[in-house]
Amino acid sequence: MSQSPSALAKHGRWFNMSEIRATTISDAAGTGPITLTGQSAAKAHFGFNQDASTVFGMPTNTLSSQSFNVASYTDNGLGDATVALTSAMANTGFTFLSGMENANNTRTLEPTSTASSLDIITNDADTSSKLDKAGWAALMGDLA
Repeated sequence: MSQSPSALAKHGRWFNMSEIRATTISDAAGTGPITLTGQSAAKAHFGFNQDASTVFGMPTNTLSSQSFNVASYTDNGLGDATVALTSAMANTGFTFLSGMENANNTRTLEPTSTASSLDIITNDADTSSKLDKAGWAALMGDLA
């Protein structure tokens, strides 16, 4: 059933749409971005590989090409890395979500991390010893 916009307004009907295409979505005044109420998205996400071999297409000591809001990655040694953000978080109260290439490994955020620089440690969960593995992370929260 297809109706013209004037017919929709005339009859006060609303129809579900399956697709929206736009190059720009702005606020009612047309001067800025829209406000997303009750919604959130990752403000940064990244993967890096400290493993000795290529893992999921990431060569050793590289940052994933799919990373977002990441300026750089530094391998500081066994199980120790720093990720610098392009746009800083508002503070250090953000949520850090992470995952690893193998089961029973952990990737944790160190308390020395700041709103723009993440100090990350990778450990074996059984022995707590540092190890080099590939992993991924995302940050949820507000940007500065």
